[in-house]
Amino acid sequence: MITYVDTSSLLKLVIDEDGSERAELIWDTADVLAGSALIMVEARAALAAAERGARLTAAQHREARSELATLVDELSIVEVTERLIADAADLAEQEALRACDAVHLASALMIGAELVTSADGALCDAAARRGLHVANPLDA
Repeated sequence: MITYVDTSSLLKLVIDEDGSERAELIWDTADVLAGSALIMVEARAALAAAERGARLTAAQHREARSELATLVDELSIVEVTERLIADAADLAEQEALRACDAVHLASALMIGAELVTSADGALCDAAARRGLHVANPLDA
């Protein structure tokens, strides 16, 4: 079973917060883990924002970046192609998704993922409407 991981779920493995334990369980029980090539950019931007907002110290930021790189190495990466962007644009309109969420959903659909893990409610709802199983680490 392919489990598609979005950035919000991946970050819960790097920063201890609500949903981190469930995100770890989802990660550890997946047969195959996949994510978009955009995941590193989106995650690094979030970590940098956390440091700028004083939610992470400089040392914690460095450690989080290192852990992030290790986790991303475990993912099968879905490349961003012209077709993927066209599919994501359609999904953004049809499902009222933000750009990166539409790319995540298009990526999951393109590779035939059975499960999407995300802490983003709109993405989870859209994935479910598209026939995917959803695991939101924030759900008990």
